[in-house]
Amino acid sequence: MVSGSASFAPGPRVLILMLWLLSASVMIAINWQYITALYFLDPDDALRLVQVRDLLAGQSWFDSLQHRIHPPTGVPMHWSRLVDLPIASMLALLTPMLGVALAERVTLVAIPLLMLLALCFIVHATARALGLHRGPALLAVILLLSSASILIRFAPMRIDHHGMQIVMGALAMLALTRADWRDGRAGLLAGVAMAGWLQISIEGLPYAVLVGSIFGLRHVARTDRWPDLLAYLAALTGLSAILLFGTHTPADALFPWCDSVSPAYLVPLALAAIVLIGAQRAFPGGTRLQRSVPLALAGGAGLAAFLALSRQCLAGPFDTLDPLVYRHWYLSVREGLPLTAQTPDMQAMIVLPSLLGLVGSIIGLRRAAHGPERMAWVAILILQFGALAVSLSVMRAMSFAHLVALPGNAVLLGRLVAAAQRLRFMPLRVSLTAATAIATPLGAVSATAALHHDQEAGDSEAAPRSVACASLSRLRGLSALPPATLFTPLDIGAHVLAYTHHAVIGTGHHRNIEGMKMVIEGMTATPSAAQAIVARAGADYVVLCAQENEVRKYRQLNPRGLAAVLASGNPPEWLELVPMRPGESVLVYRVRLRAR
Repeated sequence: MVSGSASFAPGPRVLILMLWLLSASVMIAINWQYITALYFLDPDDALRLVQVRDLLAGQSWFDSLQHRIHPPTGVPMHWSRLVDLPIASMLALLTPMLGVALAERVTLVAIPLLMLLALCFIVHATARALGLHRGPALLAVILLLSSASILIRFAPMRIDHHGMQIVMGALAMLALTRADWRDGRAGLLAGVAMAGWLQISIEGLPYAVLVGSIFGLRHVARTDRWPDLLAYLAALTGLSAILLFGTHTPADALFPWCDSVSPAYLVPLALAAIVLIGAQRAFPGGTRLQRSVPLALAGGAGLAAFLALSRQCLAGPFDTLDPLVYRHWYLSVREGLPLTAQTPDMQAMIVLPSLLGLVGSIIGLRRAAHGPERMAWVAILILQFGALAVSLSVMRAMSFAHLVALPGNAVLLGRLVAAAQRLRFMPLRVSLTAATAIATPLGAVSATAALHHDQEAGDSEAAPRSVACASLSRLRGLSALPPATLFTPLDIGAHVLAYTHHAVIGTGHHRNIEGMKMVIEGMTATPSAAQAIVARAGADYVVLCAQENEVRKYRQLNPRGLAAVLASGNPPEWLELVPMRPGESVLVYRVRLRAR
């Protein structure tokens, strides 16, 4: 007979929902001041809201231009409408009921947190597919909800593409662990997920290759795994093409961009898929060596096509940046730099959770009960190694690397706690059980950060980033001016677009090469030389926040440059200070004399 208390024990879904609600409540409380102020800590989130507003205001679904950056031509954005879709849908639904201001705030909170809820269920399903019992599977969810490197992508106000692409990657991870599916469903799910990720960001390309390689290895190892490989390639190729032409004009869709899905990548992918299918029919070999021949032919064909048609993309999407922009903007964006460019505590944050996950995954593989479980753990290990390698070259990739490490983290922590609990001496048992927290991603990173705290105290990058002057409440004076084109530092450009009706010359988005170069040149040039640059840009005002990090950098580059003299309150004669409202620290200078 089941006891009353046991009969009302909550199931895993209820427990996951409760854990998510607790985590969401804490995250909302922590970010409450930003929510109420509609303040974005990342300019990409601010610009994403601008994109969605423009879409709802009538801009074409197929129009990828941001018309208020570097007018009159505008800037073609490499961002995907897939990310805009849920934001725009929720805003369209809530605005008639709540009004614009409240609807935007509710949406900015709900969208990232709902994606986090979906991620919780995906991680739990992945852990169960790997053979983890109820406790360790829930532990993986708890570790997810305590992993700062992942949660930062799902905090309120974080509506840019990183959260959605992590969810897509998690679906592909889940598909790889469903080794018990033998009818192509795993390949189909992974192909759909990776096509979505590639449409959202070309950063998914190495993972798409990695997932395809895992399905290829399974096909070589087992004769019954061909349906998964076929379904993966078909879904990845077909859906990528559909999404490309379904979100872009034909001219834009056919342009061989290197920073987003384009024919530069789709043509080699399609050729590889066609060659693989044809070779598989021509050489339906029964041995592992024979099954590897079509894979080798397909890979060679795809690589040859890429080298012949898209060689320019080998250097990466930022190879086209002007050297000045690369040196003074790109190298300042730490999240895009490799491990060697990071501080010691950040290096630990990138590496340790993944290493702990690898140890746990090896334990999980050794304890796997049957063939499908072992196959699933092998896939997770390969995915972990690949994700770790990517995170070593690009810091922001650590979020996904830490995600795929979660099942292994749960296994390792469970083993350590169990070992500590078997000790008979109670003080030692209690102390060692508590010490196992160091083996969690959060504990390992926190311990290492504490060790490096003193030596990092003088790091200039640790200084608080001050862009508070570019907030909604402190740009009302600027917003009250007639619509104009502003010459602003790159880091506040997106905030200005979000909080005012003005246009800007540049933001920190790499396709606007000319506008970015103008801003850097103008801010660091002498006032007389800057006058010609500002005039060429067609700007009506020069606007900056004196204490913002980018302005500090310009002042260091040239203490007599335009940014330096404006920040000190000594404008040249061709600029006139425009008083703002009380409490507003943004400096606004009207261009009153054009360069001759």
